[in-house]
Amino acid sequence: MKTLIEIHEDVSAEHYDRGIKKNLFQKYWHGRRFSEVLKLLKSTNGPILDVGCHSGTFTEKILKKINSRKVYGIDVSPSAISLAKKRLPYGNFQVADAVSLPFKNNFFDLVVCLEVLEHVDDPVKVISEISRVLKKGGSAVILVPTDNNLFRIVWLLWTLYYPVWRHAHVQSFRKSSLEKAIVKGGLKIDKVKLFNLRMLKLIVAHK
Repeated sequence: MKTLIEIHEDVSAEHYDRGIKKNLFQKYWHGRRFSEVLKLLKSTNGPILDVGCHSGTFTEKILKKINSRKVYGIDVSPSAISLAKKRLPYGNFQVADAVSLPFKNNFFDLVVCLEVLEHVDDPVKVISEISRVLKKGGSAVILVPTDNNLFRIVWLLWTLYYPVWRHAHVQSFRKSSLEKAIVKGGLKIDKVKLFNLRMLKLIVAHK
């Protein structure tokens, strides 16, 4: 079986851009998550980090909402990072693993981690790294699928349509498991919101 890094490198760097333009389901799904996350973001002049930024599709939307141009992004896919650098040439994008963020302690005002934790072997380690690089009082915005029964049906159908994603989810965040992981990782929860028919859970936390 392929490693998680190999699985994600099989996903086209233009996957999200194409899907949002041509696939009605992706247009609705991502449009809704963009909307819900952006509602919660506040302007900042400080540096921000997008963990699992892929090609920067959502990173770009974040920057249109807040004032900072000190943007950083990491992803395991070299082809996606290459596209992110072209999309946002003033940003700092690099190939890296979320379990070992290549940044110093207490550096970022804001870290976003959107539909990433379900793809990693050690979510608590990733959250601990997010906590480490956040400034005191800095915010983290974390989004995962709830893996409820409806989501499982949708995901099964989705992976039949896009088999490249079939083995990409290695974590299940049912009930309060995400909240427990966030607290264990060293962050304090401010807000929890469910949307998309309770298939997505959005948490805002701080250090």
